[in-house]
Amino acid sequence: MAEIKIDDTTLAKFHDKVVVVTGCAQGIGQRVVCQLFQAGARVVAADVNDIKGRNVIDTLKRNGQKGHLYATYVHVDVSNYDSVHGLFKHALDLHGRVDMAIHCAAITEISGWFAPGKSMDSIISPPTTQVLDVNLAGTMYVIHVALAAIRSDSSTQNGDTKSITLVSSVAGFKESPGLFAYSASKHGVMGLMRSLRGYLPSTFNVRINVVCPWATDTEMLGAVPDLWLRNSMPMNTPDDVARIIIQCAGDESLHGKAVYVAGGKGFDIEEGIDRTQAEWLGHDQSRDLAKGQELLGSGSAWAAKCN
Repeated sequence: MAEIKIDDTTLAKFHDKVVVVTGCAQGIGQRVVCQLFQAGARVVAADVNDIKGRNVIDTLKRNGQKGHLYATYVHVDVSNYDSVHGLFKHALDLHGRVDMAIHCAAITEISGWFAPGKSMDSIISPPTTQVLDVNLAGTMYVIHVALAAIRSDSSTQNGDTKSITLVSSVAGFKESPGLFAYSASKHGVMGLMRSLRGYLPSTFNVRINVVCPWATDTEMLGAVPDLWLRNSMPMNTPDDVARIIIQCAGDESLHGKAVYVAGGKGFDIEEGIDRTQAEWLGHDQSRDLAKGQELLGSGSAWAAKCN
């Protein structure tokens, strides 16, 4: 795997950039907002938890030495399309443009799927799809609206592209027993990045990457941190993951990457998958698949047909 190196000069690129961040109230999203604020970005931070979300922004404004006018909180429910549209419209109304979107909002597994001992009579009503609604449909909503908002201002500074950075999980590419809807949703986020990375640069001049954190010391992880520490396993801090996210958002050389984050370090898993494809798929199959992908191109023809 290719390690994603942290380059602190990347932070300077965020000065005066308009960045919309979802999931700002706690954990990784909160640290993304704080690091962007310190870098001088115009941050439009959003969450469904208004008390915690507003507190993050109010604290930054009280303690910040610069850029205090450039942090704004907006309520958003990413599973509601109108709410997502309103978030980006607010950013455009306030700043006149959107340069980047960083989508951290997500929820963890909700019980109800595939429980043992259920009878036909006990499953007349369907289990909740809230995890899919928030984590997968919400991601599609954010990308869809972000692209329109970004495209509303076609200017770039110093030739920089605009960017969208998503957050998946180790559960987005490895089996995660018990996390049924969560794992499906995070695999879906990986699929969105892969389906868009050949399409966005030529169509929107937008880069896209996805970050896949392993164990990270956040509220979502529950009791896992204690288990990890007892067994001397590597643990991310929210700041670790936030810094990798920001590197992906600002580094012009990073596009179409799926970055696995463990022990505070980031590694591109796509490079290894592509490099070893002939080994795990077979030489002839790999050759034919590569030719087919080349024939299909960026997917613009599919998109035009669908639209």
